[in-house]
Amino acid sequence: MSFVLVTGGPEGAVALQDVADDGQPLARVEVAAGDLVAAVVGREASHPRWAWDDTARWYPSLLAAGVRLERCHDLRLCHAILRGSARCSDSALALAPRGPWDGPRPGAPRPVEVSLFDDPRDGPASGDHGPDELAELQAQLAAIAGSLEPGRLRLLLTAESTGALIAAEMRDDGMPWSVDVHDELLTRVLGDRPRGGGRPSRLEALADDVRGALGQPTLNLDSQPDLLRALRSAGLDVTSTRTGEIRALDHPVTPPLLAYKKLARLLSANGWAWMEAWVHDGRFRPDYVPGGVVTGRWATSGGGALQLPASIRGAVRADPGWRLVVADAAQLEPRVLAAMSGDGAMAAAGRQADLYQGVVDAGIVETRQEAKYAMLGAIYGATTGASAVLMPRL
Repeated sequence: MSFVLVTGGPEGAVALQDVADDGQPLARVEVAAGDLVAAVVGREASHPRWAWDDTARWYPSLLAAGVRLERCHDLRLCHAILRGSARCSDSALALAPRGPWDGPRPGAPRPVEVSLFDDPRDGPASGDHGPDELAELQAQLAAIAGSLEPGRLRLLLTAESTGALIAAEMRDDGMPWSVDVHDELLTRVLGDRPRGGGRPSRLEALADDVRGALGQPTLNLDSQPDLLRALRSAGLDVTSTRTGEIRALDHPVTPPLLAYKKLARLLSANGWAWMEAWVHDGRFRPDYVPGGVVTGRWATSGGGALQLPASIRGAVRADPGWRLVVADAAQLEPRVLAAMSGDGAMAAAGRQADLYQGVVDAGIVETRQEAKYAMLGAIYGATTGASAVLMPRL
């Protein structure tokens, strides 16, 4: 299958470079930026694989014009895979020093949401010149051709690049969101929205309960240093205001403070201000970032799309005449690991609804949380902390 390499040309022109499967450059044409949509539509009928530096840079404008593509090759995402793959570790691409293809495109949205074992990628190495897209595509094709399993690598790169197309399409379509239902849910939990700032009524009532329990009538609960000092002044041996430490306290302040922290988190992360910032015309449109963390998982650059709390998910409402289909790939990574490793005991645990509980039932660890830490540590190569201690027990 041939490629069409899309690059930004001089004076706003866009170059479309045909490239053979072996990396050999073929015909090249330039079109004005305003004519790109028509040029893409004309070429899409032949089912090429569009290659470009970053799907998030090129695809949104095509989607806005009503154009959807079948396939692409995202050079930056594919570079990250080939750079770290053991199947082509001796390739020129893998052995090269860090360069402009390592890390996010300059100016691209950076992921701000991470989860267990996920750290944002390092930024790209600095350089005097921008990346050479044709040279990078040729280097990637050479790495694939010389790899131990070129077919499997091609399939993986195709899947990753398809994910980039899907991410852009998800943002363009948006998630159907009812602001009326969201407001109703917030009001039910927090109380009426305050006028001119301040806390909702239920949050303020909990704050008063905390102040009363600590004997601090002017305490600002949203100041962690002030709250920590107040807890210590009440004779409580705490090192932080984290939920885990608060939950372990045997003191009248514990229930209202835990409730306050939970509701305050909802207000700050997904309250009325969030709704005004992220929901427009009945759609929630975050920026999804495929491969946004070192494990290869998706992230988002804002809006908390991957971590929406259950308390507001009821605001997701299908459009009239449509129905939402919800699927949860529960504990997918450890189940894949069980299949790949051929570990019969792990596979047996995975036949249960809760694989982590199956590990506990097998007597390997004592708690579900320990099972999760150990399993994810094994998958992502944990070398420190609780995961590293528990992992050998698997």
